[in-house]
Amino acid sequence: MSPRLNRFSAVILLGMIACVLADVLLPHEGVRWAARGLLIAYVATEWRHIAGNARLMVILAAAMTTFAALSSLADPLKVVTSSLDTGAFFATFFANQFFLREAARSSKLVSRCSTFFVQQTPGRRYALLTLGGYLFGIILNLGVLSLLGIMIRQRNSLASAGGNEIIREIRERRMVLALLRGFSVTPLASPLSLSLAVLLTALPSLHWSTMLPLGIATGAIVLGLGWLVDRVTRPTHLQHLVPPFEPGRDYAALVGVTGLVLLVFLMALVFEILLGVPLSRAMLVSTPLVGLGWLARQYMDYGARTGARLVARRVVRKAAETFPAYRTEIAILSSAGFIGTLFAALVPPQVLGAVVGAPLMPPALLPILAMLAVMGPAQLGINPIVSVTILASALRNAPDLPVAPESLALALIAGWGLSVNSSPLTASAMLIGELVGKPARTIIYGWNGRFNLIAIAVVAGWLTFLALAMR
Repeated sequence: MSPRLNRFSAVILLGMIACVLADVLLPHEGVRWAARGLLIAYVATEWRHIAGNARLMVILAAAMTTFAALSSLADPLKVVTSSLDTGAFFATFFANQFFLREAARSSKLVSRCSTFFVQQTPGRRYALLTLGGYLFGIILNLGVLSLLGIMIRQRNSLASAGGNEIIREIRERRMVLALLRGFSVTPLASPLSLSLAVLLTALPSLHWSTMLPLGIATGAIVLGLGWLVDRVTRPTHLQHLVPPFEPGRDYAALVGVTGLVLLVFLMALVFEILLGVPLSRAMLVSTPLVGLGWLARQYMDYGARTGARLVARRVVRKAAETFPAYRTEIAILSSAGFIGTLFAALVPPQVLGAVVGAPLMPPALLPILAMLAVMGPAQLGINPIVSVTILASALRNAPDLPVAPESLALALIAGWGLSVNSSPLTASAMLIGELVGKPARTIIYGWNGRFNLIAIAVVAGWLTFLALAMR
């Protein structure tokens, strides 16, 4: 695309973000219509450059719109516009992360913290990289893999391994798996995650105060299991070959990054109370505010007026460079939100009730089925956002669920998180494979295969226990 078209595309997306934020602060049908139109305009502008799977999603959404118009729905226009609203919300939730990512890109705090994670003894390094994959994943999403992946590649030189190639390869494998496993729990345990926003949007009866603690507990199980597998499989017979060095002790940087994550969350809680909106929509306000404030802090030495001008110039310039690269993700996310909402309206509740309540297995095993329904398509390259959105939207209208909806919702995002660890066709697996020069299948099936099998079994048992306990 030409620079001029990139800028035009970025302006459209920024306009949609502004309209969605305006609707959160001062709800109005006019700004909703503007957001709907800008979403369609953005996808149309980027159509030639989005990936094939995203095009298929958009085509499916258009086909379902036609079907809805010809169906016996009482008010098809209302259903379609509501579906567009969901699509615009998902697109905005994803694009809003730009403000945090851009601030983190030039932050000395992030640089210090990532260096601290890598410069550790092997056991401590695994634990801190896992924590880093999780914490930075909350702020940077996939960007954490680039940030820490590059750091791993730079720090894990042959010289740092004492000239021993075997030590270098083992160190690389342990660090990569720590990073991947830490990142994989962000769908489960992040208050800023898209997965939580999807669930709270598709299932309004759920509340973050229930889902987030359950997700954090499940994420802790996965992280603890990863640490245990690493400890059991570590090559202790080679420990004497590792060169001695002084580990980093910059805990202040870790506290600073943790504080930023908590600030976004706590500010969203304030907006949730003041505006009377769900937490996921309150995040739309707190995320850019914290991101812009973080950027402004980096330009504070220039004075208030000059600093504000530099921040504004950087945001506009980087948005023009970055937003067009979001085209495929935004097309998939908005289409998934649209399809899920429309699907829930088109399928009769009694049909959903018959499917969910069918006596094919004990009700306590339904969460395992829901988890596998997300993980299975992910092995074929179908983004978990698609599976989770459609399944969660379908559950909204299903009457008389035989298990607590919280246990089914947790199973869906558990499947999302485990897909990050188990599918070589996810963006995270391909990106980290490219960074370390290894095929994604080698990392996922070779290096991480044993952990995946254990994690699936343990999480399945945990979900079954919760289903019985919450019944």
